[in-house]
Amino acid sequence: MKGKMKAIIKIFLLGLLLAGILITLPSCWDHREVEQLGIVMATGVEPASGGRVRITVQTVNPAALGKGATGTGGVIAGGAKPYRNRSIEGDTIFEAIRELSRQSPRQLFFAHNQVIILSEKLARERGVKEVMDFFERNPQMRRTTWLLVSNREVAELLDVSGRLEVAPSQRIFNIVNERYRTSEYAVRMVGNFLELMESESTQPFTAVIDIIPNQARPSDSRHNFISEGQTPEPHENLEINGTAVFRRDKMAGRLDERESRGLLWVRGEVKGGVIEIPAPKSEKKSISLEILRSKTKLEPEIRDGQIYIKVKIQEESNLGETMEMLDLTKPEVIEELEALQAREIQKEIESALARAQQDYGVDVFGFGEAVHRKYPGQWKEMKKMWSELFPGVQVQMEVEAKIRRSGLVSKPVEPMQR
Repeated sequence: MKGKMKAIIKIFLLGLLLAGILITLPSCWDHREVEQLGIVMATGVEPASGGRVRITVQTVNPAALGKGATGTGGVIAGGAKPYRNRSIEGDTIFEAIRELSRQSPRQLFFAHNQVIILSEKLARERGVKEVMDFFERNPQMRRTTWLLVSNREVAELLDVSGRLEVAPSQRIFNIVNERYRTSEYAVRMVGNFLELMESESTQPFTAVIDIIPNQARPSDSRHNFISEGQTPEPHENLEINGTAVFRRDKMAGRLDERESRGLLWVRGEVKGGVIEIPAPKSEKKSISLEILRSKTKLEPEIRDGQIYIKVKIQEESNLGETMEMLDLTKPEVIEELEALQAREIQKEIESALARAQQDYGVDVFGFGEAVHRKYPGQWKEMKKMWSELFPGVQVQMEVEAKIRRSGLVSKPVEPMQR
């Protein structure tokens, strides 16, 4: 009994000793002040001469941020920009970033990186396997970082500022987060893209970003009057306009906005946007419908060696605007609009299918995964030649479109008689 008591006392004293040691230790042994870090907001990768790669990073400029309000094009009052772009070349991505870190006055910190931009030339010619492998292994890089493709130079992209955002990287991040307002491009995070690269059934894809002239800025100097305290519109703007589709790690081609939404319909990822349909009595006039929600179900079937996929879509919308006099109190009028909307959705899907099956031969829809789930035994053989089987898949569509609300006015507004 005494021996047990002594053992308990020894354990208790040892615990007190360890607790005392832990209390005296610093809480964050690897703690670094923010001022010592080069906080990376965006990273770009593109090819350089001689098989090398060029890395561009956009970092926060804390000295400029502390000087005052942001002015034109993200410039702080006083002339300094609130961000810095740095580029360097290397034989590998790791070597380039290591050299960039060595030359930087602050240690590069990637944990707050919001977006990665890959050169379209790199994606088409060399592929993105090496790039994605590096980002997957980097402990600071988050799998929730947005991934984009562009045919522009990264440094050029990362120097186009908006009126509201402090830095171009923030502008890009905000555009991506507003994707459901149009549902016209299919963007993926790093983690999603990596999963698709490793998939045996579905090919990777992500959105394309470009620089466009700012149509809102008049070229006539007479219209360029700016009130005191007002920021003028920049000459250029950033726009995400379509989707890059891949065959494994190499880019196979692009889908435009219409085709991109067709892809999103099939994948059940349309959450908003506007559909334009022709007016029932005049194709020269149009009706705008606001998408509220949608749901998609894929039903595969194999008959006599032929693969069929039934795409079943349920969609709900509001009537946004009509250029034709319509009496929306009549059920037959609503039913006709719903039929026209269902047909427009089918056309968008058909355009995406034609591009993916006939031009690129890449399954970005998830048809292979649907077949895998229903026919796991047959899939073991089919997966080896899915790229050859996919173009021959017969797709049937069943679209149910419902207009839930027609606005505050149901009857047409009659023009005043004079």
